[in-house]
Amino acid sequence: MAIKTIVVGTDLGESGHRAMQLAMATAQPTGATLWLVHASEVGLEHAWHDLPIGARSAAQALRERLKGRFENSLQELESERMRCEELGLSCQTSCEEGSPWETILRTAVSVNADLIAVGDPVGAIGLPERLLGSTADRVVRQAPCSVLVSCGRLRKDYAEARIAVGVDFSVHGIEAVRWARDVAHAIDGQVSLLYVVPHPIIESMMSREWTSVLEGLASMARSRLDQLILSEGLKSNTTVQVLDGPIGKMLCNATAAINADLLFVGCRGQGRLRGMMLGSASQYCLRYSPVPVLAVRP
Repeated sequence: MAIKTIVVGTDLGESGHRAMQLAMATAQPTGATLWLVHASEVGLEHAWHDLPIGARSAAQALRERLKGRFENSLQELESERMRCEELGLSCQTSCEEGSPWETILRTAVSVNADLIAVGDPVGAIGLPERLLGSTADRVVRQAPCSVLVSCGRLRKDYAEARIAVGVDFSVHGIEAVRWARDVAHAIDGQVSLLYVVPHPIIESMMSREWTSVLEGLASMARSRLDQLILSEGLKSNTTVQVLDGPIGKMLCNATAAINADLLFVGCRGQGRLRGMMLGSASQYCLRYSPVPVLAVRP
């Protein structure tokens, strides 16, 4: 997978710095151009012509304050651009008024991005927040390309990194394998394929017959994984692991157990409400993965 353009969404805070760190680590071995995008607060360009006379002075003061924040954002973006150039990376910046997720997606479309890098999702507790989702959630659901989310533990560089890949043999899952193959080639890394036989039954309630079924499914999965290694041209040191249980949880647990540095999963981009009600492995991984997650689109 050729990566020529990476859009980086940043809030110029800790989350944005993590996204930038991942994007730079990706751009260095691939030679990709970075587009660093920041969304400023709404109100800077609003003229407020319809306000009462008594409120216009307060509105003007607010506008001046927003203008100051906007100028500070431009300075911080310029500092990030210069830091990239010092490392030999090509970087462009953009600061627009609007919501972060819309600004990121608009930029990704306009520059024909191959990859989007964003900060880790914000944990939501209440139902309204879960329905609306974080910036990362919204970007992953609607992005025109794959999205790299800075979950969990980061490395300074990803040379010789181990990549865990959630495989379900769907179009999205196969594409995740291909991304892992190409990234591993660029960083001299190693790939581990993880397949989960999904079931909601806890071990103490599992009948002997169901155990035999799981063993049969696991055997077929191992055979298909071995065939996938050959058909997709993965390295001979690629490892496979077949698990059973809740898919998202088992992928995160296995990623931690093998000490992987990245987790790649296929993403169907399903609606937020459907994903919340029916469950989604990719959404679980975005919230609980111990390492950064690449949500792959075919």
